[in-house]
Amino acid sequence: MNRRPIWRLLLMLGALLGGGAWNGSVAQAMHEVNHRLTIYGTVQNAQGKPVTDARVIISATRLGEGATAFTDNQGYYESTLHIHDTDLGEPIDVSTGDETKRIAAQFNPQDTTTERRMEVNFGAAASSAPPTSTGGGGQIMWLGAGAIVASAVAVSIAVYAKRQRSVRSKGGQVSKRKRGAR
Repeated sequence: MNRRPIWRLLLMLGALLGGGAWNGSVAQAMHEVNHRLTIYGTVQNAQGKPVTDARVIISATRLGEGATAFTDNQGYYESTLHIHDTDLGEPIDVSTGDETKRIAAQFNPQDTTTERRMEVNFGAAASSAPPTSTGGGGQIMWLGAGAIVASAVAVSIAVYAKRQRSVRSKGGQVSKRKRGAR
C-alpha cells in the first residue's frame, strides 16, 4: 500500500494547523465584513501610561457573543465579535479591571464593504484616535509561531516516514545502530 498520499495529507494538515489557521483569526476571516464588529482601544493607568497585558472582556450577552483581549505594550487591544445587520443598537459591555463601559453596536447596515469598528478607551488620558500600532503584531506573532509548529510537524513526519521505510527494508527489524548499541 502506498502511504505517500497520507503523508502529504498530514503535512498539509500540519501546515494548516500550524500556519495560523487554528486561532481566533480564522473565525474572523470566515465572515464577511457585514458579519463582524471590531472593538478596539487603549487601556491607560491614572498617570496616562499604557497598561500592558490588561485583560479586556467584551460581552454582548443578549447575542450570546463574547471575547477576551489583552493589551499590548502600548496598551492597545482589539477583538472582533460575530454580529449581523439586525444587531444594530444591541448593547455591548466592555470591561477591564473594575471599569465597565456599555456601548450600543453602531454601524451602517447598508455598507457591506467598510470594516465595522468601534473604539472604547479606558484610563486617564484616553484618546479618540487609535495608536499608530493597530495591533497587527499579534497576527504576525501567530503566523511566526504557526510556521515554527508547521516546520516541527513536517520534520517529525519526515523522520517517522524515513524510519518506517528503513524498518520495512530490513524486514521489520531495527538495526543495532538505531537501537543505540555499538
